[in-house]
Parts: sequence; C-alpha cells; structure tokens
Amino acid sequence: MTSPPEWRDALLATLRDDAGWERALATLHALDPAESAERIDARLAGTLVLLLGDPSRTRQRHAADALRRLVAHAPELAAALRAGLRALEPRLRWGAAYTLGHSGEPPAAELWPAVRETLAREDGDQRWAAAELTCELARHHRRVLDDVRSTAESGSPTMRRMLLYCLRDLEDPEMDRVALGRLDDEDVGVRLAALAALATVPAAAPPLAARIARLVAADPDPGVRRAAAATLGRLGLASDEVLEALRRAAEGPDASLARAAKGALGRLC
Repeated sequence: MTSPPEWRDALLATLRDDAGWERALATLHALDPAESAERIDARLAGTLVLLLGDPSRTRQRHAADALRRLVAHAPELAAALRAGLRALEPRLRWGAAYTLGHSGEPPAAELWPAVRETLAREDGDQRWAAAELTCELARHHRRVLDDVRSTAESGSPTMRRMLLYCLRDLEDPEMDRVALGRLDDEDVGVRLAALAALATVPAAAPPLAARIARLVAADPDPGVRRAAAATLGRLGLASDEVLEALRRAAEGPDASLARAAKGALGRLC
C-alpha cells in the first residue's frame, strides 16, 4: 500500500469525481482498520462523513457500511461523525448517527436527537432503521427510555406509532399501560400499533381483553376491528365478553372481520 499521504491524496481525488464514490468505498473496504488512525486525518475524515448526506439511500448506506468498521480505530473519523450529529442537513445527521450506532460500540446517548427526529420521517426504511437503533439506545440509557415512553403518548402520530413498536420490541414493563392508553387514539395507525404491542403481552389480564373486545364492534375503522379480533385470539383469554364479541363479528356482514373473528375463536375454543 502507498504511504499515508499518497493514499489520502489519491482517495481525496477519487472523492472529487462525482462518479468515483464506488471506487472510494472499495478503497475504504480494503483498508485494514488497524491502519485507519494513521491514514484518516481530519481533512479526509470530514470529506468522508459528507458521503453520509448523499440523497441516494443506496449510496448513504454503502458509505455507512464502509465507515462504521473504521470508527473504533480512527479518532479523527469518530470526531467528524460526532460533529455530523449537529450538521444542518437532517440526512447527514441521520447518516452520522447510523454509522456511530453500528460501529461495534454501545451507542452513546448523544445519538438520540438525530435518531429521534428520524422516527418521524416519511422514509419508511429510515424510520425502521431508527426504531432499531432507538431500542439499542433505550437499553443503554435510561433517559432515552423515559423519552420513548413519554413520546409514545404525546408525540406526533408517526412518532407515537413507531415508539409503540419500540416498546413492544423492548418488552418494556410500561408497554401495557402506554399501549392501553392508545387504544382510543385519534390516529388509526397508532391504534393498530397499540394492538400489535398488546398482542405480545404474555399474561394479559381480563380487563385488557375486555377493552379490546369492545373495539371489535365499536371501532370506526374496519382494519382496527379486524386487528382487535386477531389480537383476542393471540391473548388467549376466553372470557364470556370476549367470546360474545367474536361470535357476533363472525356472524356479521363484514367478511374480512368475520374471518378474523373465526380464526380467533378457533384459537380460543
């Protein structure tokens, strides 16, 4: 391999070529992480981090995959990524957070603002990647977990929905309470997320099943009614109120709801 200055100059020249990003990333993939501290100085690190703001999701992800394996060995790269968390461009903030969060070290709490804002983005792939990183942050930082719980109740509809799924995946002891409170949420997607979370409760109490049973008949959205019926089958509580709600739905005019109710009854009876 060439000397560090020559290697850096060649890589910077490649990065200046709009069509050179694949060659640049191939060079990084070929770099021994143990040599990255010597070869990646502050100037190169700053240029590399800018790749994480690329408007192409494919390029952004490939850049993150190339950089994350070097972070633990390259102090200048780590510093540039931390600076990227405060960039003006939201896409760059998320790219920096994603890279740091997948660098092999427990994620630092400083990643949370960039991850948090990504949970509300229109890009579904980014939202779910942010949800995965949210769970990892919440496992290591109590203040992040506290924010997840509170924002699941008071955030935007998209945030409420995503954080309910996070609480489910975390198997958080507060999940039952938070999700139960969202069964009458004004947003259909949030109500569906609450049902998805509650379906995982290992030992559901009869009042919870009764509350969901009422949704089978009363929720204004047909998708929520079907999800409520399916959730009752997963909870496994065959109370009189639950069975009555499912039997009525199974005999009703909504064919999709009837199928969901019959499936739930088959699991309970």
